[in-house]
Amino acid sequence: MPSLPAWFFCALLFPAATDPVPAPAVVVWQRGQDLLRGGDSDKAILCFQQSLKLDPALARNHLSLAAAYADQGQDNLALLHLGRYVQLQPSHLAARVHYADMLLRLEQAAAARVQYERFLADAQDHAELAEEHLVRCHSCLVEIYEATADEYHEHLNRGLGLYQLACQRATLPDPNGELSVESLLFRAAAELLEARRTRHDEARACWYLHQIWSRLGQKQPATHWLRAAEAAAPFGELTPAETRGLHLAWERFQEEGRK
Repeated sequence: MPSLPAWFFCALLFPAATDPVPAPAVVVWQRGQDLLRGGDSDKAILCFQQSLKLDPALARNHLSLAAAYADQGQDNLALLHLGRYVQLQPSHLAARVHYADMLLRLEQAAAARVQYERFLADAQDHAELAEEHLVRCHSCLVEIYEATADEYHEHLNRGLGLYQLACQRATLPDPNGELSVESLLFRAAAELLEARRTRHDEARACWYLHQIWSRLGQKQPATHWLRAAEAAAPFGELTPAETRGLHLAWERFQEEGRK
């Protein structure tokens, strides 16, 4: 059996139907799940296909089909159904990041980039998922942008990955161990300054430079980069969560100035 991705096991653990009288499509899907758990992916695939005929909108069939085809080493079919599942269930963020990973592994870097970027934007509102996946996703984007000689996004994502790593390390019992939070923040700032050097019209590098200097307790540079982020925000590519954060920070800054 090929090495299976994490979402394969998510598909196996998809909850069974709990309705008193489940719909026929759900009954057939559940039968396929039982077969997949038992290792009979051929018969499981037939069940999932039959379930889709009964109810084309039953999205879980696509996740299960992706798992079954992955079990057989049919990566292209697994990718196809995983993509359909993500399209039908855009809020299932864990599935999206695994879809991005599979695209990258199958050398579809441009498509993987889109999925990683979408995941990173959406995951900012989900702290647990963000902590689990953000650093690795930024690393994957660094690899993608490095290959396409996109200097701005390469430095940006390397800086954001280092910043997220620093934030995670700050929560550990020994935050200043072998690689201290402060050193990570300085490294992140250096990368974001390089990103800013290549693109003066973008707000994201400025916003995170503001956050870095705020964490380091340096008010003057933090204020400088907050002003720069606010000025560039109308033309930048901030995510919804970043836009909200900048708006709140700017309001606080103005309120303090009125005191």
